[in-house]
Amino acid sequence: MSKKLLSLLLVLVMVIACFASCGLIGGKDNGGDGNDDGTNNGGGNTTDNTPKTYTYNDAVGTLSTNWNPHTYQTSDESYPISFITTGLYGFYFNDAQYNVKDGMDPFAGYVIIPEMAAAMPVDVTETVKADHPEFAIPEDATEGYAYVIDLNPNATWANGDPINADTYVYSMKRLLDPDLKNYRATDYYTGTLSIAGAENYANQGTTVKLDNGLTWELGGETFDGAAIKAGTNGNYVTSAQDLPVYFAIDYSLDWLGGKTLSYYVNGYGDYAFGMQYWETLSGMANEEGLVPVNADTIAMMADLITACPDVWGESYDHLLCYLVYDKMYEEFDFANVGLYKTGDYQITIVLNKALAGFNLLYSLSGNWIVYESYYEAALKEISDGVWFSTYNTSADTTMSYGPYVMTSYVLDKSMSFEKNSKWFGYTDGKHKYVDPEDGETYDMYQTTHIYTQVVPEAATRKLMFLKGQLMGYGLQSDDFATYRNSDYCYVSPSETIFFFIFNGHKEAIANREAADGFNKETHDLETMTLLNFRKAVAVTYDKEALCTAVSPADAGGYGLLGDSYIYDPETGARYRDTDQAKKALCDFYSVDISQYDSLDEAVDSITGYDPVKAKELYTAAYEEAIQLGYVTDANGDGKCDQTIEISYAIGTDSDFYTKLLDYLNEKMADVTSGTPFEGKIVFVKTGNLGNTWSDNIKNGMADTVLGGWSGSALNPYSITEVYVNPNYQYDAKWFDSGSVSFELDVEVDGEIKTVELTLRKWSDALNGATVTDKEGNSYCFGDGVAPVSTRLEILAAIESTVLNTYDYIPMLQEGSMALLSKQVYYVVEEYNSVMGRGGITYLKYNYDDAAWAAYVASQGGELAY
Repeated sequence: MSKKLLSLLLVLVMVIACFASCGLIGGKDNGGDGNDDGTNNGGGNTTDNTPKTYTYNDAVGTLSTNWNPHTYQTSDESYPISFITTGLYGFYFNDAQYNVKDGMDPFAGYVIIPEMAAAMPVDVTETVKADHPEFAIPEDATEGYAYVIDLNPNATWANGDPINADTYVYSMKRLLDPDLKNYRATDYYTGTLSIAGAENYANQGTTVKLDNGLTWELGGETFDGAAIKAGTNGNYVTSAQDLPVYFAIDYSLDWLGGKTLSYYVNGYGDYAFGMQYWETLSGMANEEGLVPVNADTIAMMADLITACPDVWGESYDHLLCYLVYDKMYEEFDFANVGLYKTGDYQITIVLNKALAGFNLLYSLSGNWIVYESYYEAALKEISDGVWFSTYNTSADTTMSYGPYVMTSYVLDKSMSFEKNSKWFGYTDGKHKYVDPEDGETYDMYQTTHIYTQVVPEAATRKLMFLKGQLMGYGLQSDDFATYRNSDYCYVSPSETIFFFIFNGHKEAIANREAADGFNKETHDLETMTLLNFRKAVAVTYDKEALCTAVSPADAGGYGLLGDSYIYDPETGARYRDTDQAKKALCDFYSVDISQYDSLDEAVDSITGYDPVKAKELYTAAYEEAIQLGYVTDANGDGKCDQTIEISYAIGTDSDFYTKLLDYLNEKMADVTSGTPFEGKIVFVKTGNLGNTWSDNIKNGMADTVLGGWSGSALNPYSITEVYVNPNYQYDAKWFDSGSVSFELDVEVDGEIKTVELTLRKWSDALNGATVTDKEGNSYCFGDGVAPVSTRLEILAAIESTVLNTYDYIPMLQEGSMALLSKQVYYVVEEYNSVMGRGGITYLKYNYDDAAWAAYVASQGGELAY
């Protein structure tokens, strides 16, 4: 079959794309070849009366070990979910039978149809507001908060058991179960689809410490404010719950950039602080480094931080920035959670922030249901209050309700699937399409079997592909000259930006340096936490050259959001094409827009590489590290005595990582030449960390990784959540989005107002929540509430603010360039920003398995592409 060659979008490889949630891609690898887009990955149907098989043979770098919809975390883990589940609503090409958009050609756009649902959601906001005051729907809300969803009565589990309203309610109750502490619970109260009461139910019985920062959460700007009061013993407590309030002494604060107050006091002494009460105050700290707030400690803290206003520059009001307070989630009845049964095949969903239209359906294109008997049998309490589940960790613990069933699973080796005979989609008449070339109608999912095996090395995958044993092969740097112009080569952009995540967890770094075997005379870790050091790294690498050297299908990554993020799914308009997004990049890279004829020219000037500036920054970082005692210069030659050894988190090692680290070290040596760090900064591999690589980054046990977030390509606003919510943040242990605030001039009720909110609140408001500023004014900038231009301004400001932490340094814009087997072809070859090329759903076969084996044999056992 002929194909039109796509323009080469130099961007790496996404294994799985998710609609309803974000799946984390970490430890950049070229596994998952051939599964290039797949908005609805699955397979298998044939109209041929002869029993033929069509097997999709896939290879991955890391095999999933857990595909429990309540606990999975990474794209590797979500891989099987795409085959064995179906969302409430599904996205399909607008072929001849669904060509509903005015002026749009077939297969140029998409339609959304009910799948596990029987019909589109019905807005019942007014009714629920009147009948259920416990859900606290805003008085002025008339729509967008509550929906009735009729369920598909033909949807069953793979064994034929019905899936009804009880299934959905039971599954949500278990997902949010406060004892189980499921990782995916937060998807349903911190993300775009935020169910009323879900947070309170999931967190009941727990007490957390909150860093007040600059959020003024406790109310008032003095210590007699309404939300904080003196308790019976003279120590201050929160007015709402009578829980303790503390000053953070040796407790890290985002107000202090993740460092502790004692860190600065011990470093600067009476040069910056009033020291007369410091010994007393620090001696009162408990094991967490916290001191109760009372009249005495208020006076001591005030003297400490206000004594040197020209140096430390703080006033009495800044005492609030050092507060940490307890918050307890009280018992909460699931009856007050906004998901309940209103008919045998009907549920009602109530939200605590408005959601409607495309974004509602987008959020419901995933699913949370579990098979009750398997789920209960899989739960084990391994210690007091600590639960473990084996649900969806083997073929025997997995029950499908999607196009496929899992037939086998061998840990770290392989998994296989075959068509699910009970799936409603094979007989409902909706899962057919009209071929754009011959005009005939075909069933979707021609694939009958899927076989996935672990093949970590690219050379092995290539050999298998050329022998006809794999459906696709992702090109490596050595392959591009040979295959990039092949008729079987496909370029697929992705939304993912891979960024360096830099460890800023001071406590973890201190513990590592204190461990046996660490020699502080020869090595140092603390320097990498310095802002100047991170800024230097940000301009050390020519990002396009990096792509050419280690992954030529990529392009340089410059912002947190990639080129494929669509802010208007109806038109395909991209965030990075907006003036707001362009200005955010110019701000981060210090580009003076006035020096260019246009904003586009200013953006085009950005390379991310400035060796002169990098040398200046490395020198400044060295001088700061000397002053802080991180490093030494024993012989006074102006050179650092220690090696800054940056451990790169490896999931499963491969030749890609060797090539990557060799390049990083080579270019680092070039740029640091002539600086105090010449020959003293080196990236080294960790051992194989498997799926724990992200935990090692978050806990400060590894120092960097090229990681990124996939998913939500059609809702870039929602991606802000992963940078401000500690449940998702890589840097949650050293960065608190609630203590960083900024002002914007935005449209509110038709007027331009200057609004100041914390980073976390800007994100929440952007995603439909109503938030308050420190004066008590309420704001919501959600979809349909605020103008698109305002929402884009906020999104760009959030991106700029997060970039300027330098916790994340963008490096690569992901994409893939892959060969597709001659056994198959795509119905649609042009890449669609919403649908990709349709994945296995629309994949068509030139040969069944038997015919393919014969063809490969006729070619001498090796194919030419």
